Amino acid sequence: MAVRQVGKVCAALVVAVLMLAFAPAGARASVGSGPCGETGMAPLPLASGKGQAASRSGRIPGLGSVAASIDWDNGKQLTLAGEGFRATRTYTPLTREVELTIAGSGETPLVVRFGGVEGFSVTKGTQVVRGTTDPLAIALLASGQAVSAFRERIGNYERRLMAGAWPARVDDPHADGFLLAGAFLSSLAGDPTAVGRARDLITRRIRGKVRAVRFQFKDCVTDYELYLLEIDEQRTNCLEAANSRDSWYARAADRLGCEVEFMAQALAGEGQFVSCTALGSITG
Repeated sequence: MAVRQVGKVCAALVVAVLMLAFAPAGARASVGSGPCGETGMAPLPLASGKGQAASRSGRIPGLGSVAASIDWDNGKQLTLAGEGFRATRTYTPLTREVELTIAGSGETPLVVRFGGVEGFSVTKGTQVVRGTTDPLAIALLASGQAVSAFRERIGNYERRLMAGAWPARVDDPHADGFLLAGAFLSSLAGDPTAVGRARDLITRRIRGKVRAVRFQFKDCVTDYELYLLEIDEQRTNCLEAANSRDSWYARAADRLGCEVEFMAQALAGEGQFVSCTALGSITG
């Protein structure tokens, strides 16, 4: 009975938020995150087309043009466009499924799915590899000009972060998601340290921020970042177990399984915990 009452409260808050989103700017009031988990959204600034509650486009420094949308069912979509590629991440709360699509002109899109009913899969046209038991087959699919262009963009962004080119921003969770996505594709293509490097950059920034604001009130971004630290510890334990396998091929498959689980949790967690800033923090 308590669960139903909470659900009704959350639904009412979502309706109120959307009404605020389409109200004139002077009439809007801020809405903080509450006990509703995935639906504790701030007012959404721009209305969009059919099937979407709101959308926004802008830039993330060092990454490029980003478009974001929230559907009426609270699904999220973020797209990063660059020369030669379009990388789209979607999150479906009902199934907790995350989908990463890399598309390019004249190429068959690469689609990587995490979570959901079917679990992990890599698809390119009619070719599908499910699970993590065949890393070589996955590496063959995770190729092409669009994937290479996306990885290059993320690699350049990563190097500039290492050099301290940009301070922390309120839209870091969205940038972090693309950083992890690019690193994961690099790991599929044969770079076993790619996710670890991205992870080091993200967790170093988070730990510094957590120490700096430890006496302040929590917000949804802080909750998400603390969640990342928690699942990062799980990733470390998983990799330690994988590295103890005798067979090189078994180690490779198990390590990939660890990275898949980490990515699924990280990107789903972004959709769950960053609802209140998914659009407002992306500046024009």
